[in-house]
Order: sequence, then structure tokens, then C-alpha cells
Amino acid sequence: MPAPGLRPLSASSWAWLHDRTDWGYSNSGLIMSEGQALLVDTQFTLHAAEELLSAVEAVCPREHIGCLVCTHQNGDHTWGNQLLPGAEIITSAAGAAGLCQEMGPEQLTALIHSGRTGAAAAYVARHFAHFDFTGITVMGPTRTFQGREDVKVGTVLVELIDLGAGHSAGDVAVHVPDEGVVFAGDALFSGAHMVVWSGSLSGCIRACQRLLDTGADVFVPGHGPLLDRSGAAEIRDRLSQVAEEATGHARRGVPLADAARRVMAGHASSWAHPERLFTQTAAAYAEAGVAGVPSSTLAMVEGMASLAC
Repeated sequence: MPAPGLRPLSASSWAWLHDRTDWGYSNSGLIMSEGQALLVDTQFTLHAAEELLSAVEAVCPREHIGCLVCTHQNGDHTWGNQLLPGAEIITSAAGAAGLCQEMGPEQLTALIHSGRTGAAAAYVARHFAHFDFTGITVMGPTRTFQGREDVKVGTVLVELIDLGAGHSAGDVAVHVPDEGVVFAGDALFSGAHMVVWSGSLSGCIRACQRLLDTGADVFVPGHGPLLDRSGAAEIRDRLSQVAEEATGHARRGVPLADAARRVMAGHASSWAHPERLFTQTAAAYAEAGVAGVPSSTLAMVEGMASLAC
């Protein structure tokens, strides 16, 4: 597997990239100017967060990181927060409100080692059993915002964009306008299908368009390799195609499981994790007003596991 690395994007921006699409291996970002630094997301485990921060120290001391922006509250982007105890932690108000619905490290560990049988348990164990969540204390935001907020890092202007519900209950993008760089979090997945936890596929599509509307040329996705404008537009267009087909199935009364199989057959392509199309189909069904659409994390995992089988 490729080793993660810190790559320069512009005069003041770096991306910590895994270049892999496996569950749990997320990207992070660094913005540094005039002895001040802002970090975007902190990885899934304390070991992964320490690896990130050790690489950052080649650019600036970690003590200079006065601001940490969480693009959303999923553990694979936030469970290293405790390693920056002096930093202000910022996310959107919607993202912070969704924290109470997130699965914690103890819950995930218990689920992995529960001994439960069935497709969902096997799916979780296959993708998460190799992670060590020992010692993690979940650290939530210390400040929230709505809409947009400007932050200065040294002489560099950074724009925080509240994308609303899409991939998660509240997603945030970090834009460096003078350098044409956007840290998109999981509003973009590169080389893999997007998971939709929020039940709003239309929100995911709107988020992609809002990222493109920044005019940026470089997009750091939450997972996978860097994207340019054409790559971000392709994600938007594929989500739109899934939304159109899934909504049609919903209006014709096709059962959700059957619709998800049809969507996967038509839209899997070469991207990783086509079973995640279950979550996109479910979101389209919910937005079409279909009753009884599963919405919990466990129900989404069960749907993906069933589709993967």
C-alpha cells in the first residue's frame, strides 16, 4: 500500500495524502504562514495522527498550530484531535450538532469484536479490525460557525464554507482563495464512491457545485488522490445520475434493495466500494418521500454489506 506523505500544493498549503481508497485512511491539510498554522482534520487513530503531526513538524512546529478545522465529525477525521490540546477546534454548527449521533471508538471496537455473525458484522470486521483505537478521547469543537467565516493564518486568508448536510450531518470545506486550493473533506471522494450518511443526496450534489463555484483548481478530497476541476465535476455529475435513476425507481415503487442493486449495476464503474451506492440510493428514496427508509449508521452498514455480497 502507498505510504502517506505531506505534499506541497502552494506557497502556504500542504496536503497529507494516503492515495488509497480503503475505509479509514483519510486525508488532512496544513496551511502555514508567518509562524502560524491551521490544520484540517486529524486522522482515525492516535498513531495515524502522530504520523501526520511528525510530518508537519518538517514544515512548522506543532505548537504553531493554533487552529484545527474539522470538516465533519466522523472519527476517521477527528479522533486525533486530542494531540493538539492548545488548538481552537472549529466546525459548522450543523456538524457539531451531529456529533451526538456519531459512533465512538469504544462502540466501534465493541462492534468489531462482538462476535456477531452475518454480512454486516463481517463487513465491519473486514474494513476496521486492523485499526487500534486505544487511548482515544473524543474532542469536539470549541467553536462553531454558520454560512461562511474568514480566518487569517499569518498573512493568508482562509475561507471556511458551511456546506450543510451531505456526506454527513454538517460538512465544511476549507478554501485558500488566493492560492486556488480547497480542502473538501468528504464532500469529495477520489477514486471511490461516496457514502451518504445524512440522507441528503441532493445536499452532496449541491456541495460539489459550491466547491466548483470557488473557482479553485486543486481539491483535496477526504479520501484518495488529489482532484482537479474536471475530477470534482465528474463526482457531481455521477451523483446527479444516481439521483435521477434512484428517484425514478422510487416513484415506480421499486423496493429499495432492488433499486440499489440496479443502481450498482449501472454506476459501479471502476471506482472502489460500489456497495456504498446503497447509501446514495437510500438517500434518494428518503428525499422522494418513501416511508421506512433506513437511516441509522448500522442500517446503512447492513445495506452496504448486503449489496457487497
